[in-house]
Amino acid sequence: MKSAPGIYKGVPMEDYHAAPAVNARLLKIMVEQCPAAAFFASFLNPERVPERVSTTMDAGAIAHAILLEGGSDRVEVIDPAQYPAKTTGAIPEGWTNQAIRAARDNAYLAGRIPILKAQYASVEAMAKAARAFVDSLAAEEPAIYRAFQPGGGDSELTLMWDDHGALCRIRPDRINTERTLIVDYKSGDTTAEPNTWGRVQMIRMGYYMSAAFYRRGVRAQCGTECDYVFLVQENEPPYLCSLVGMDEQSFHLGASKVDYGLTLWRKCMHAGRFPAYPGRVCYPEIPVYEHARWEEFESLASPYDPEPERVR
Repeated sequence: MKSAPGIYKGVPMEDYHAAPAVNARLLKIMVEQCPAAAFFASFLNPERVPERVSTTMDAGAIAHAILLEGGSDRVEVIDPAQYPAKTTGAIPEGWTNQAIRAARDNAYLAGRIPILKAQYASVEAMAKAARAFVDSLAAEEPAIYRAFQPGGGDSELTLMWDDHGALCRIRPDRINTERTLIVDYKSGDTTAEPNTWGRVQMIRMGYYMSAAFYRRGVRAQCGTECDYVFLVQENEPPYLCSLVGMDEQSFHLGASKVDYGLTLWRKCMHAGRFPAYPGRVCYPEIPVYEHARWEEFESLASPYDPEPERVR
């Protein structure tokens, strides 16, 4: 893949991650941690260690492939029955003996996603449930429904643009053909209940900042304003799904952080220096609500008081 502005189809995930460009994760580290941490995680670091992949991440990647790309060509299904222990002949439960771990590692080296046979059946069921949910949206959310139909959009499209001297990249899970809607598929151990997921995951994980960055990339490359919706799914039966949208206030906050992160990135690149945390004593401010909570507690009779006031 060329490291130049453009829209690219069919870019392997490994090539996408290796591209020397700023992505949403890098900006989050820049804003929420410090430039030194961002440098360590970036393409600039010659000693960068790839993110550790977990079985949950692998399952999510496979569900993505089945739902968004209609297949699982990159999946390596591994049957534990084929890798018994050498000494006892016991069938491993999970990646628990040397032989099955070697098979897993060889799959990674070949650019494939390893998954245990039993787990793969669950992931297939999960992707099937997500597809059924999308198919149920024709009446209530026709734009999202159409985006997933043949010819209605593209999955895993790579967009790269020059942002005032900083090469940036995004890879929307699904973007409609009009380039006015992105659907970001999120699966995990947390509940898909919209209010809870929005308060916990969207804020804690900084997904609102990612959405603003993706919107910026689509505007730069396609000249359109893009809505952004999360398709959220639980990874335990019955694999419930929900849709969580982004309001303009959330976009505004995310866009402000993206602006700050990109400006700081450009300054660090120009100076050739990525500062770490301050080398002085810092005094974090305790939030007002914590003071209020404690004052309320103090005003009440403590349930732990060994000598409560007697009623006369």
